[in-house]
Amino acid sequence: MPNQSSVFLSYPPASSVWHLPMGIAFLAGVLEARGHHVVQHYGYIDAVEYVLRRHGGEQADEALRTVRDPDASILRRHDARVLFEELSASISSTFEDFAVERNNVRCDSRHFKGDVSELRWVLEHREEHVFHEYFAESEMARIRAADPDVVGISVGDERQLVSACVLASLVREHAPRVRLFMGGNYWARTMDAYHDPQFAALFDHWDAIVYAEGFRPVVELVEGAEPAAVPGVVWRDGDTVRINPRALAPVDYETLPTPVFDRGIRQWSPDFVPPLYTMSNCPMRCGFCSIAAGSDSFLHKPRVMSERRVAEHVAALGIERVDFVDEYLTVPRQLRIGRELARIGHRATWQCYLTASDQLLKPETCQVLADAGCRAVQLGLESLDPDTLKQEAKPWNHPGNYGRILKNLRNAGIQVHVFIIVGVPGEPINQSLRWLSFLEDYGEHILTIKSGRYRLTRRAPDERAATLHQMSGIQVTGEDHQLLNLNRDQFRYTTNGLSRKRVEAVRDLLEEACRRHWAYQITSSVPWWTNRGRFTLEQLRADAEVLRVHRPPEPSIPASHLKRGLSKITSALRDELGLRTAPATYEDARDIATRLRAEDDSTVADGIDRPYPARRS
Repeated sequence: MPNQSSVFLSYPPASSVWHLPMGIAFLAGVLEARGHHVVQHYGYIDAVEYVLRRHGGEQADEALRTVRDPDASILRRHDARVLFEELSASISSTFEDFAVERNNVRCDSRHFKGDVSELRWVLEHREEHVFHEYFAESEMARIRAADPDVVGISVGDERQLVSACVLASLVREHAPRVRLFMGGNYWARTMDAYHDPQFAALFDHWDAIVYAEGFRPVVELVEGAEPAAVPGVVWRDGDTVRINPRALAPVDYETLPTPVFDRGIRQWSPDFVPPLYTMSNCPMRCGFCSIAAGSDSFLHKPRVMSERRVAEHVAALGIERVDFVDEYLTVPRQLRIGRELARIGHRATWQCYLTASDQLLKPETCQVLADAGCRAVQLGLESLDPDTLKQEAKPWNHPGNYGRILKNLRNAGIQVHVFIIVGVPGEPINQSLRWLSFLEDYGEHILTIKSGRYRLTRRAPDERAATLHQMSGIQVTGEDHQLLNLNRDQFRYTTNGLSRKRVEAVRDLLEEACRRHWAYQITSSVPWWTNRGRFTLEQLRADAEVLRVHRPPEPSIPASHLKRGLSKITSALRDELGLRTAPATYEDARDIATRLRAEDDSTVADGIDRPYPARRS
């Protein structure tokens, strides 16, 4: 056994205060199993509360107690949410936009958009950052009290990058002898940035970056190895940045000890609902996705934890609800987890990501899934166009079956979140417009909706194809200066009259559809499954009615956005379908979408194979 080291692991703001971090929890378990002393700190929760209390005083304290109170009424929860939004909006800054809103916490820098030189400038002006005072007064005090040999800062999302770097610069300045390492999934998706001539200067603030899975590299670094000798590490050699290859033999997930979570800082939930990652990466290869890029087996066969081991972790954590964060938890695997939990006599329910595959067309499949313990699923519907789904490597999705699948899940008592993507290269705007009608028809079976604009995500299959000029409908443009941005936004559409403005137009209309959805207000006030999982769908509907009666409705999108959206939709319908129509209201646009879907159904009834109008090139 190696000499014991003291390790401080930090998860900085901004990130979802409703969830707990998975990576450093697993790392803490691995390090403690080897005899090291580990202190975790969830600064992404602590920092947000620090700022809210500074500006809201006792009102903020009471609202924070409300979000963790299991007996708080829906009206109190709604009022707490509104208070957080008002407090964060009152924090004026020319440095970044800070907001606590609905299901999200944002801290968007006004000076950093992804360029390495911009990040260096921000660090030179770090005192202006919204969390600088918190880091200097609170987190640095925690680090000094822990007196660690090693500090590790995890960046799981690009929203955390600036905060993480500000914290790192303070640690390096005030504790220069501490070995300081950056890690987290973010760093695996920005590999091109390491070749930027200015990137080497960032190593003034830390010793190395663990860009791959951290289970072995972090252990070796903690136990004294030099970065040059550790796989999966980026380090500075003089003025040159070196990138070590990943480990040749990835860690077997079956061998991982139960993750260890910091119980000192609680997520914004009445109960402890931890995440659990049971598979190294997704077996699918959807064209737009690079979530699993940090895995040492990315785009290859994933390493899978046995269902028995999963059940043992859940029981060891002593939890009744678990948030499975695997990119895809199959139905058979969920059923086996349920059986293993029953075998050891531990009852638990969960939420997970699932595909909208045709196996869910059987009501009994959805019911047995719910009986096993599944209470919520996140489905990537993405598109209503089969051609788009095939292009993005999701051929198992059949849009004609979406409605029945949603109904079956709802009838089984399973809460459903759906993802929609607009602006996929080659997909006409009129295809995305059809969602307005679909959500009108099937929205009662859906609890939450996420509509997003297509992004050319770094390290995703689409990004590689576009870079090699092998992807139809899109062209990478200009020199890429925003290497630290996880989305490569320097591209233009080349087919079907697509443009950024038209894509934003239809996304604005979808945002309005979301705001009109029956559950929008209730899911804003009871954010994420970690909170909503405590309630049945019937209870959520009842609380939605209480909010409708006793609180003002949620605002529509700005009138200027709606007007612009309707104008762009008008021209898109003319160019794509030859329709001479000018929708003046959201309802007009929805009615057009309904007619288009009715024509699609008529085409199928007439026996024509293709259910959608042919694309125009």
